[in-house]
Amino acid sequence: MDTSISKQTFIPVILGGNLGGYSTARSFYEAYNVSSVVVCSLVTGAIDHSVFIEPFVSKNMMKPDDFIQTLKELDKKYGDKKILLIGSSDNHVELIVQHRDQIPANWIVPYIDEQKFYYGTNKESFYEICERIGVPYPKTKVIHQLDLDLPFDYPIIIKPADSMKWHEISFPGKMKVYLCENEEQYKKIVQDVYDNHYEGSLILQEYIRGDDSAMGVVTCYSDKDQHEVKLISFGQTLLEDHTPSAIGNHLSILTREEIQVTEDVKKLLAELQWTGFSNFDLKYDERDQTYKFFELNARLGRSNYYVTAAGANTATYYVRDFIKEEPIPYQVSREEILYSAVPKRLLLANIQSTKTQQKVKELYRRKKVFHPLNSPQEPQWKRKLYVKMATMNYFKKFKQYPQNPDF
Repeated sequence: MDTSISKQTFIPVILGGNLGGYSTARSFYEAYNVSSVVVCSLVTGAIDHSVFIEPFVSKNMMKPDDFIQTLKELDKKYGDKKILLIGSSDNHVELIVQHRDQIPANWIVPYIDEQKFYYGTNKESFYEICERIGVPYPKTKVIHQLDLDLPFDYPIIIKPADSMKWHEISFPGKMKVYLCENEEQYKKIVQDVYDNHYEGSLILQEYIRGDDSAMGVVTCYSDKDQHEVKLISFGQTLLEDHTPSAIGNHLSILTREEIQVTEDVKKLLAELQWTGFSNFDLKYDERDQTYKFFELNARLGRSNYYVTAAGANTATYYVRDFIKEEPIPYQVSREEILYSAVPKRLLLANIQSTKTQQKVKELYRRKKVFHPLNSPQEPQWKRKLYVKMATMNYFKKFKQYPQNPDF
């Protein structure tokens, strides 16, 4: 495979061997028949035995010195090519924007500058922007220490304002997001967080009731020269992961157009003068029938293949904007497809709405269902076996960590 990569006119170098990294490489292969180099600390099942991925193992890739050394090694190998550097997680993108001046000059960095990165992705400043320009978000209070004067009732949501600082610490019971049902839990969570040296602020929010199907995701692309939004792709989440380490990861998404969300993201990205991809998490609030914005991620999301499956191949936006430097037409994704990484039976069992169940069955009948790991271009039997086992393993996961429909 290395020989074929060397013959390509450009090479995607993707940081992170997770589902998001695989999905991005898959999109490049489908659009341009090119393979990608995936830099990872170990070769995961998500990328192993793939015909369009060349793994490059860097055990300490998240350490700045090792990160720069890895790029130098790849530049020595492929430096005569145009190289697109893409991060699969917030921490990868943070590493890229922090060390932009040390990245080889011929490499393409399709991200905003460091200042805008922190301004947009820090939840505290993000909610300030939402408040200023009239984009709906949950009622929020920011704390730096325990504060019992809350402007809303329990249950409440507790989450770190700074995802990057949160990633740096580890302690028993640590979660991406906490659902707190009473004052005793609230006190313990705040104490645990700050006793374990988290240095950022905490976001407290009213809990918006609703099961997984109330969640939403929207992915956008803004061009590098005019900072105009060129792509908006919305999806209603049908099922999320509930294991503590992966809570909130989208497992099944139903795509469609959502007009109010389209207008809201256009306002947000115009205010930020954004460049590249952005990804927003949302939740539908039945009380006022609006989607409330939770956060902005400065990258493609883990479940980014839903965008490609719905007719807007994500790889083409990188290439048209940064390599071909050609105009990109504005597109709002309207095609209905189902993105799903779980078995059909498990998905249907976790959907409460009869109407949504019928829609899912219809999309299966129309063959409009796409599994992010199950690419028809992957012939390797070992890979097919892994994908089958990973998919079926969700039965076990949901038995241990089921969805709570009462919330």
